[in-house]
Amino acid sequence: MNDLHEIRRGAMLALCQFDAGRDDDPESVRGGLLAGDVPERLIEDATALAHDAWNGRAESDALIATLSTDWPIHRQPCVDRGVLRLAAWEMRSGRVSAAIAIDEAVELAREFSTEQSPKFVNGVLDAYRQALENAPPPIEPDTLPAPDHTD
Repeated sequence: MNDLHEIRRGAMLALCQFDAGRDDDPESVRGGLLAGDVPERLIEDATALAHDAWNGRAESDALIATLSTDWPIHRQPCVDRGVLRLAAWEMRSGRVSAAIAIDEAVELAREFSTEQSPKFVNGVLDAYRQALENAPPPIEPDTLPAPDHTD
């Protein structure tokens, strides 16, 4: 496996630990990643990626919730939830293309989750990609009109 895949793999494992309430215990997370066969040299990168995705989970979860109404995020297996949050954050941040994020997420679901998970993850993330593509671009602060103080 290549390093980027291993980093994502480690990030997904860390996200599961964060989801279990261990986001403030770096040694426990490190131990979990080592137990999950994440190469020690990649643990720092995997943990940083997991923290980025974890910190962006509210935005990811909000859109995922609208796309998976039959299977709410709180009822999804921890692995599926982590895979979706990681890929959603990667797509939103522009870190990688949507195609790469989706492909990696499906592979992680295939490796760690149920037989139905790869198809579920692929469907939700493809809809997520479409929603992002159809969303209006964000307004940059310097392009907002100046407030009118002529009251």
